[in-house]
Amino acid sequence: MVTGISCHENDYRLVWAINNQLNMQFIRVENLIVFDPKTSLNLEFSRYLYHDENRYLKYHLISNRCPDGFLFPMVRNFDYLLQIIGDMNDQERRNAVKKLKSVAVISAVFMLPLEKLKGVTHILQE
Repeated sequence: MVTGISCHENDYRLVWAINNQLNMQFIRVENLIVFDPKTSLNLEFSRYLYHDENRYLKYHLISNRCPDGFLFPMVRNFDYLLQIIGDMNDQERRNAVKKLKSVAVISAVFMLPLEKLKGVTHILQE
């Protein structure tokens, strides 16, 4: 499942709010660096990871924007992308989205079809 998140806070404030309100423990991992051939620049995107060992789920949160561009320009209205890896049924997915929407700093949350984001699975799991 990939979810788009609109939030005008910095990544660390978003993660702090999610961790506190949803009782999660996201940790920062190494930034994702992507070469942009249009600008000849290396773009850096912050990444966070959370393992729910009780439910065997992995959560990958990554910024979709940096000062010089977007990771996925086709969904530029989302500031962050969250991929949840593991067994979840449709009701659990809807509940996860509902919980995210309850976080005060989050403006909007939408489930995104994977076909809209070419390469998202590879990038989020790097």
